[in-house]
Amino acid sequence: MGSNRSLVVMQLMILLTVILTVKASTPAVVKPGCQKSCGDVIIPYPFGTGDDCNITAGFFINCNTSFIPNKPFLGNSYLEVINISTDGQLRILSNTISACYNTSYEHSFFYDYWIPEFSINNNKNRFTAIGCDTLAVVQQAGSHRQVSATGCFSLCDNITDVSNGSCSGNGCCQTSIEKDVRSYNISLGSLFNHTYVLPENPCSYAFVAEIDSYTFSASDLRGFEFKSRQFPIILDWKIGHNSCNEANMDVDNFACKEHSKCVDSENNSGYLCKCLEGYAGNPYLPNGCQ
Repeated sequence: MGSNRSLVVMQLMILLTVILTVKASTPAVVKPGCQKSCGDVIIPYPFGTGDDCNITAGFFINCNTSFIPNKPFLGNSYLEVINISTDGQLRILSNTISACYNTSYEHSFFYDYWIPEFSINNNKNRFTAIGCDTLAVVQQAGSHRQVSATGCFSLCDNITDVSNGSCSGNGCCQTSIEKDVRSYNISLGSLFNHTYVLPENPCSYAFVAEIDSYTFSASDLRGFEFKSRQFPIILDWKIGHNSCNEANMDVDNFACKEHSKCVDSENNSGYLCKCLEGYAGNPYLPNGCQ
């Protein structure tokens, strides 16, 4: 009886040792002395919320404590951050743009600017417009100020003609976003100022959003409630503007730490760090990959 009890105690001690060892070796997320999260959002380095907690000014996260729970925002902008990945992507929330009509014409125009370190992921986001008399255009400015525009046209005689879940031009339309877009503006227009669909569909709406984050519903065409909708957008980020070979020559400022490798961005303008195979953690921190 005594030997069995001793065996159980020994097994428990071994298990406790394993648990403590695993906990002690958990890779760091932020620099020592820096805030790990803002509200429900983890803020991993190279991002940070305090002095000397982010790699450059462009990676500063403003943790707004006037909200309960607190909310993180990108730099000094109004763009709320909802997720940050060390794999080179982050999610923000974006507002819906609207143009509403009555007996007189009313037009809405919106402009937003992304901090230079970030661009909209063209494979994971779409431009969407909804309305029964809606022409929506998104004008994009690339990294070299080459301006281009794309858009779509959405029509319907009445709301009963549209199909829920379909975004093929009947009440809802979609188009892709070009590569390397850091800034854009959205304009909304109408052929007949919604004259033939009032009061069922008083507004046109447009937004950039993560694919599959929105499913069209005929009820979205009615009233003014859709004005307050927000949608997630996936942004790509990278370190600096040099390729891995160039960045590696500047040892003091090279971002990739032990047990990690450097990966060039698609256009070799900037790079990311990734833990080597068999390692996990934050490759931007000393001993971050374990």
